[in-house]
Amino acid sequence: MTMTHKPLDGKMAVVTGASRGIGNHIARALCAAGARVAITGRHRKTLETAARELGPACAPYVCDQRDPKAIPAMAASIMNYMGVPDILVNNAGVFRGGPVVNMALEDWEDVIRTNLTGVFLTTQAFLPGMLERGRGDIFLISSMSGKKGDPGAAAYAASKFGLQGFAQALLYEVRKANIRVMVLNPSSVDSGEDAGSKEGSGLHLHAADLAATVVHLAALPRRTLVRDMDIWGTNP
Repeated sequence: MTMTHKPLDGKMAVVTGASRGIGNHIARALCAAGARVAITGRHRKTLETAARELGPACAPYVCDQRDPKAIPAMAASIMNYMGVPDILVNNAGVFRGGPVVNMALEDWEDVIRTNLTGVFLTTQAFLPGMLERGRGDIFLISSMSGKKGDPGAAAYAASKFGLQGFAQALLYEVRKANIRVMVLNPSSVDSGEDAGSKEGSGLHLHAADLAATVVHLAALPRRTLVRDMDIWGTNP
């Protein structure tokens, strides 16, 4: 009987913020492509339910992206049990809206700690192993808000613009070690179940499309780097 080859057979991936939404779709696609996947999230019950639904190739690791002590502990636990990841998907993020004049400092800091500082700490925790091995893919799930600020989204835009600078600097530090840093900038995303039509008018970009893009980029030849990708719905 011939075994069917999957594009990410033998790979190990970490997806942050994967108990639901975009991260869950990305984890599902990575599992389907043959990877073993560690998923993180803040709420144990929701995270463990997600891991069971994704199957035996998926393992849950509770971690609050805002906690600078929890992130290194999470990374150490994953590497102890599953090894250094081939693929790291920095997906966890939050949105706190409202005009700048009324924005509470607590909301601003919550967004920056989660969307920017948390990405820095998560990447930093896994990076030494990738550098030692001389290979790895680091994805940053950003947004079109990282290229265009919108009213009522100052904190979110600041965090996503920050990801662009972080990713560009990081890439120049690690590309000679065969580590790829890739930023994905989706437009409005439908993160529910992918049960509808795949084409036609009135359709937003779906999280499953973003997930398929991550799998495709991770499977590209190692000589290939897509540094920054804008992904839009065709005819929303």
